[in-house]
Amino acid sequence: MESKVSGFLKETMAPEILDGFMAPALERTFAVTLPFMSAINKAHVVMLGERGILSGAATRALLEAISDLETEGADAFALDPAREEAYFNYEAEVIRRLGAEVGGRMHVARSRNDLKSTVDRLHAREKALAIMAATNALRRTLLDRAEAYADTVMPGYTHLQPAQPVTYGWFLLGVANGLERDHARLSDCYGRLNLSPLGAGAIAGTSFPIDRVRTAELLGFDRPVPHAQDAIACRDAVIELVSASTFLMTTVGRLAQDYYVMTTYEFSTMELPDRVAITSSIMPQKKNMAALENLKGRAAYLLGALTTAFANYKGVPYSHAQDGTADSLRWAWDALDEAVRAVPVARVIVESATPRRARMLQLAGENYSTATDLADVLVREAGLSFRDAHHVVGRVVRLGLDAGLKADDIGAALVDRAAQETLGRPLGLGEETIRTAMDPVKAVESRRHTGGPSRADTADMIAEARDVLERDEAGLRARRARIAEADAALQAAVDAIRFGPVGAARAGEMPT
Repeated sequence: MESKVSGFLKETMAPEILDGFMAPALERTFAVTLPFMSAINKAHVVMLGERGILSGAATRALLEAISDLETEGADAFALDPAREEAYFNYEAEVIRRLGAEVGGRMHVARSRNDLKSTVDRLHAREKALAIMAATNALRRTLLDRAEAYADTVMPGYTHLQPAQPVTYGWFLLGVANGLERDHARLSDCYGRLNLSPLGAGAIAGTSFPIDRVRTAELLGFDRPVPHAQDAIACRDAVIELVSASTFLMTTVGRLAQDYYVMTTYEFSTMELPDRVAITSSIMPQKKNMAALENLKGRAAYLLGALTTAFANYKGVPYSHAQDGTADSLRWAWDALDEAVRAVPVARVIVESATPRRARMLQLAGENYSTATDLADVLVREAGLSFRDAHHVVGRVVRLGLDAGLKADDIGAALVDRAAQETLGRPLGLGEETIRTAMDPVKAVESRRHTGGPSRADTADMIAEARDVLERDEAGLRARRARIAEADAALQAAVDAIRFGPVGAARAGEMPT
């Protein structure tokens, strides 16, 4: 049996290839890519008609069929893996409805190479917009909660050990700043992604007098990819989107890890509602933070997709090949979908998390996280070098722990003893000076003008972050508006040909 899609190939594809490669890919991708292919087909046919490459009758008939198939959806197609992939199956249905004389003209001045590259960019663009919108919603929630909890003192940690007093609001603000950079990466990537490969053909363009700028405009792209071979050879913009999304989900996963620790019985600094938890099938007391575990795990999905992409992409010649295009993106779409779904979960977690203020303040007062503040006081009030002060306070902490004292039990006598043992002399600072230095609330407020957790610095940083967020949201709205305008322009062009007087008058022409 000869090939269903070629006059050159004398045999149909081997059943092992059909069953192993073609059928699974066709079933997996056809319904997902159909809306993008429909839009591309409409834009391409409109342009061919406008340029006089197709007659009015052929243009109208093709647009009628494309519009009908768009309405009917994937169920309108009897998929056949012997036709290799999505486009040949699409074209076969158009030809079945219109005949080869008209239906076979849809693909003039085009290749599957530029078609599929355009499909991938439209698909990735949709994901990018959704991910950026979800990221901005999470940023807004973080900033709202940061403002609400700007005076909620808690221990800050490095190496998961008590470090210095901070506030819960300031902590959330830091995560919001990380997400701001994640959004910037996504936004930068979008500028390289939103370019049209359509019209590049198989590798070297076409001899037909097409208008690539027109199809780019109708599909909402910023402009065409300039070089035809580059347009069909590369998926780097899509892979870059996966990379940027991997950074994003890593940030989200790190936030989830912090909540994971805070909600343990041993820390008990954060409360999450039952609606974000699961239970145990055997242990009645369990309230398991599985949603946090899932959030932490999602970064691995993205990283796996990114690794697959680069592993396939790295050795491909600079042209079209399946391993550099389809195989490199095999897991990208699933991974991007995971990001689209996961970021709103993180927003719900942040929105519903309630800090245990008393517990946080208690730990900050007891766990020696104010030790650096005491060392700073010894520099300012006793004239010590910072290194000497560091050694004296280190000795204070050791003596206190050995005596079973908490940080808020430390007084001037213990500081003098530590100084005597370290420097050979007491410092003679007053009790109130020591108590003030060891107060976590005062320690937080002493950190001004350095990006620290004081209420003043926090308020300034929140205001700045809100300004950036508002600009980012406005930019996202503008991008979506541009695409909506292009969609409307495309549909108007289609309708003008299908229902307008020109299309009606030319309906009887012979197809060309």
